[in-house]
Amino acid sequence: MRGDVDEPISIVEYDARWPLEYAAESARVRAALGPLVLAIEPFGSSAVPGLVSKPIIDILVGVADLEEAKPHVAGLVALGYEDFGQIFIAERIYLRKRGTPPHFNVAVTEHGGPFWVANLAVRDYLRSHPAEVEAYARHKEEAVARGATMFSSYSQAKDAFVRGLRERALAWAAGRAAG
Repeated sequence: MRGDVDEPISIVEYDARWPLEYAAESARVRAALGPLVLAIEPFGSSAVPGLVSKPIIDILVGVADLEEAKPHVAGLVALGYEDFGQIFIAERIYLRKRGTPPHFNVAVTEHGGPFWVANLAVRDYLRSHPAEVEAYARHKEEAVARGATMFSSYSQAKDAFVRGLRERALAWAAGRAAG
């Protein structure tokens, strides 16, 4: 049964075990979705060494067609994921796995589409810009300190900062691709 998408959040220091936990779970996700998967990548704050994060490992799954992928997410539900469908963002299917840590979020999206490109640009930009990591960490910690301790309020508190970060990351990625 699917729970409420809004949930309490906390921010923790980066955990060096996250890449290993990502690797193990992404292999399970790939096996569950089979040849549908064109690519699979770590993303979000848990994919940026040194960045404070919710203790949730984010997995980005690239598929050729989102509509064709919908019936196949049942394989992820069988692994214990909750399927929230295209909640909040039309170009991705959101699933989450909670219970005994580690916790995971999966975003299924079109490989090479806007959601795919933007999220990997942000990840790579942060990995290459330590000052941005520090600024983002401060912003997150301040949001929580001001009481944004639920997924919805935390997301809203970060929205303007994240939009600016995404714009800078996409411009940086475009510059790298051009030059």
